[in-house]
Amino acid sequence: MAETLPDERPQQRREYAGPGFTFGMAVLVVAVVGLGIWFLEIRGDGGGVEAEAGLGVVALAESLNPTGEAPAAEVGRAAPAFRLRSPDGSVAALTDYRGQYVLLNFWASWCGPCRGETPALQAFFERESPGLVVVGVNQQEGAETAREFADGFGVTYPIALDADGQVSSAYRVTTGLPVSFLIDPEGVIQGVHLGALTDEDLAALAAELP
Repeated sequence: MAETLPDERPQQRREYAGPGFTFGMAVLVVAVVGLGIWFLEIRGDGGGVEAEAGLGVVALAESLNPTGEAPAAEVGRAAPAFRLRSPDGSVAALTDYRGQYVLLNFWASWCGPCRGETPALQAFFERESPGLVVVGVNQQEGAETAREFADGFGVTYPIALDADGQVSSAYRVTTGLPVSFLIDPEGVIQGVHLGALTDEDLAALAAELP
């Protein structure tokens, strides 16, 4: 059975611009690395979490891809498939939710807007289930952090742990959280929302569902 992996963007050739440019780039790289280390330090237990073998982005069977194109984080393309562990230790795949609409929400506990939208997401999940499921993808934090967040907000929709950020990368999500994707019952992305979802946003979304 043929399987497809998400698109990878081709690398562009870089021209040499002289020693001054090279030195400047080296300084920039050092600064970015330092900022990254500082960022991970303030995020709690998320830094250093490693992915497990068999988890992360996985190939999507051709029979589950109605678009005929490689999966990609774009409207009209099949959503990149993945398998991730939940805070309770179980493993779930995106394809487990075929036949339902999926609101895939990328979040982290340190993200203020993520915290702000969570009560609305929970209420939306309770109203629309079983026709729609909200799946919260936690970006590179530990199970305990994700579990405490879910308990604190009364979250009952599924939570998945993107331990090394591989799934976030496939969906082109970096630190600009939250980001949400609406995926239809056939596994095709129908919408992308950048930033926190409000009650009004979710009400409009519900009105468009069959």
